Amino acid sequence: MKVAVVSDSHDNVEKSGKFVEIVNSSDIGLVVHCGDIISPFTMEIFKKVEVPLTVVLGNNDGEILGLSRKFPDLKKPPLLMEIEGKRAVVMHEPVLMDVLPGSVDFIFFGHTHEVFVEKIKGTVVINPGELCGYLSNHSTFAILDTATGEVTVKEI
Repeated sequence: MKVAVVSDSHDNVEKSGKFVEIVNSSDIGLVVHCGDIISPFTMEIFKKVEVPLTVVLGNNDGEILGLSRKFPDLKKPPLLMEIEGKRAVVMHEPVLMDVLPGSVDFIFFGHTHEVFVEKIKGTVVINPGELCGYLSNHSTFAILDTATGEVTVKEI
């Protein structure tokens, strides 16, 4: 399965909409958002993805009640989930990075707004960078192939 990993959209409506268009026209089977969507109106955009969507809270997601009304499955990080029989941890801030690698197949995080893709102790660790593009001038997300562990970083 191909998983789109995205983070730090920070209410960039234009980039969020383009991301959803790309996902809906691709062979992506799951979207994982690592936090900092920010507002309920931006959550409405992400709800338009046509595949399952997992979202964890970020440190700037202040309107939690409004976000959870728009998306009742909103999760608090760290979230342990199974994808195609493999274990993944989803979080916003890269906590527990000294103990998690080697104990799960995948780690997804955001927060730093910097792309990071590395295999550590057999664990594929992914920070897709920032979808918003505010700090780096690059609007990025990652696509993970769970069968091969291959990661591709895409720019919008």
